Amino acid sequence: MTNPGNRNKRWGFGPAFFFGLITVSPQVLASYEVFGGFATTLVSEPESVKATLDDWGSEFTSGERQWALARLEAGVRMDSGFEVSVFSRALADIRMNEEAVAFYGKISRKEDLETGQSVPVQVAVNGFTGHGFRLGYLHQDDQWTVGLGASLFRTGHLMTGDLSGQFTAVNDSDYNFDAKVDYAYYRDVIFKRPDVDEAAGLGFSLDVAMAYKVDENWSWSLRAEDLLARIRWQDAPFTVASASTDQKSYDENGYAVFAPLLSGREGYRDSFMQNLDARYYGAVKYQHNAWSAELRGQYQFGYGYAGVGGGYRFANGFAVTGLFWPEYDQFGIEAKSGNWRGTLVLDQFDWNEVQAMSVGIAYGY
Repeated sequence: MTNPGNRNKRWGFGPAFFFGLITVSPQVLASYEVFGGFATTLVSEPESVKATLDDWGSEFTSGERQWALARLEAGVRMDSGFEVSVFSRALADIRMNEEAVAFYGKISRKEDLETGQSVPVQVAVNGFTGHGFRLGYLHQDDQWTVGLGASLFRTGHLMTGDLSGQFTAVNDSDYNFDAKVDYAYYRDVIFKRPDVDEAAGLGFSLDVAMAYKVDENWSWSLRAEDLLARIRWQDAPFTVASASTDQKSYDENGYAVFAPLLSGREGYRDSFMQNLDARYYGAVKYQHNAWSAELRGQYQFGYGYAGVGGGYRFANGFAVTGLFWPEYDQFGIEAKSGNWRGTLVLDQFDWNEVQAMSVGIAYGY
């Protein structure tokens, strides 16, 4: 364990690459194809996305998962198929047990508790933000499309670890909480440790994508992201401790307020490795003249679900596909025109109620 002090953090090749690219002569760029896009997916089972952003846990009712993915990327592809791009990305993955979600929601809203109720608590979190570059290769022929890529990125906003414990309701407005905590972070959200110096990390990941046209009607595609992905952090703040509510406080209405008493250790890890779960996506498509139908699936963060779609391709090449993901009652649309593609999938049209959404726009992918 060390105190990192104040280090100079230098890693400016991303912006340098981008500004260098836009100053390249048109003659050189003539043999390049530009691509880029933005995509984000947000899923919050216990409460609306807006509630989580405003006051996490205030509307918890049921559910076990919250996760978010976001990526912004721009690059060029050479005639040979080699690609280079710069990107920014973010990932957050929170997994909880449903009993704890419901109990914590009651505490947050200061609702009556069931005296004597005992609830286990299991929470795991993994997240970061990053900026970096990707080197890739894309092969295309009449039947096959195969893409490979390797990414290197600088990271911040570390948050990873777990909490396990027990809630016990003493009466309708008082509770005990005992837990064991082991996590690393950029900000101590549990014990409010002051003056934390944020860690710096360097990450690596692989991605693979392939599509195959079986015949004039059938095709399939597969994609895997964050294969063998990991981030090495330096000077990572951490806490390993037991927490309890032996040191309680109460509001003006006599309701117990969570004020954890820490017993353990905190400090900085010289070197710390964060592993990232790979994510997988797949689709099978049937095309008959202008009409199409497809089955899609995805697996990430330890679970998977499937969706269906149906589409129509107009004479001018513009294609539109309607999508439905039953797991979260999401409906949406995907549109394609030339090299452009846009996606919007929602479970609600009222932003205050949205719990699952996907938004994306891309060119040249």
